[in-house]
Amino acid sequence: MKKLSKLLVAFAMTIGLVACSNESGITDEATTITIWHTFTENHEAMLKQIAADFESEHENINVEVIGGYDPNTYESVITDAVANGVAPNLVFNFSTFANTFDGQDVLIPFDDYWDFDYADLTTPAVYAEATNFSDGKVHIVPVYTSGPVLFVNKTLYDQVGAEIPTTWDEVKETSKKIYEETGVVGFAVDSLTDLAQILIYQSHEGQIVDLKNKEVAFNDDKTLEWVEWWAEGVREGYFQVTAQSADGYNSGDLNSGLVASYIGSCAGMPYLDLSNINGDLQVVRVPMIADAEYENAGSISNRGAIGFKGTEAQNQAVADFVEYFISRNSEWVQAISANSPYTEVLEDESYQKFIQSNPALQALEDQLEVSFVAPVFKGSTEMRNQLNELFKGPADPSFDAATALQNAADRTNAAMQAE
Repeated sequence: MKKLSKLLVAFAMTIGLVACSNESGITDEATTITIWHTFTENHEAMLKQIAADFESEHENINVEVIGGYDPNTYESVITDAVANGVAPNLVFNFSTFANTFDGQDVLIPFDDYWDFDYADLTTPAVYAEATNFSDGKVHIVPVYTSGPVLFVNKTLYDQVGAEIPTTWDEVKETSKKIYEETGVVGFAVDSLTDLAQILIYQSHEGQIVDLKNKEVAFNDDKTLEWVEWWAEGVREGYFQVTAQSADGYNSGDLNSGLVASYIGSCAGMPYLDLSNINGDLQVVRVPMIADAEYENAGSISNRGAIGFKGTEAQNQAVADFVEYFISRNSEWVQAISANSPYTEVLEDESYQKFIQSNPALQALEDQLEVSFVAPVFKGSTEMRNQLNELFKGPADPSFDAATALQNAADRTNAAMQAE
């Protein structure tokens, strides 16, 4: 296995790839590991190339990369596979998902198979998230950091004489104006959960749940006002719940002129091209509450590698692959259009040049200092599901905001308080 010093050198990009010396000897036998993922074709191609490069340095290890999974069912497919003893060896997801397996003895403790201290590679916050499990082991290894930003077709705003919104009041005002004068939806979001969480965090001074009392902190009039604000826009047509284009993504809607703006991950930048509609793409930080007495912004999240236990040889091979994968992090995050969780990459000159050339990452950087990371706790997955349903609800004409909010709170509280 590579020593820590070699790994850091690889991060700094001052030498070529460093082969693992395989000191443990566990992976000397022929071993196959499988990876299930939801990455796009371009990112899958890079993942497969990294896997091939890894295999060339580990002749006894075969890496099978399997994509094409639906992001909407990815977690349930993996959970079922784990329950039936046919889990993949490695997946990529968020810590909320990894923590659903806490205490089940199915997750690979990566630090048991490494000869370096993972804490030396990253920030205290990322390390805390990686080890936020009952045994304190590293069970998720972040591979990129992303967050929502506001993508805008400024041409449509100029057409109606509106400025790019910086507050939620302006989002409503400009979206309504654009829709009434052009017929184009003013505003959409890729993740209804992210929108709900941003609005709750911004209006509740950074608190979304009361972990001490195991209950939500958002079952109140403040949140109800935001749900009704969203529902009004959906009913009147200037806000959009579901993308209209064939690919089902708001990036496709923006590219086609079907929507004037949307909030989506910074990783969506490579998929935006407004040249066919003579649009002017601009990217800015997410809006804020106009009258807040404190600065408030968006959210950030770390997507990471999660390993499921197999044979000891497979566990070692997965740990070796993840170590190798993070040594290629600079090129990976540039392909993804995301931030790196690793300090050496963030300080690298080539990476800094990349940031300056990427409007989405510049917009994210503008809000990083005041952005939040959603807490991981028992019931956090249920909370995300309930917030998604809550903000999807206005698409139904019979939607009642107060009842829907109460249901979301009750179900999340039940998940938090379950024995």
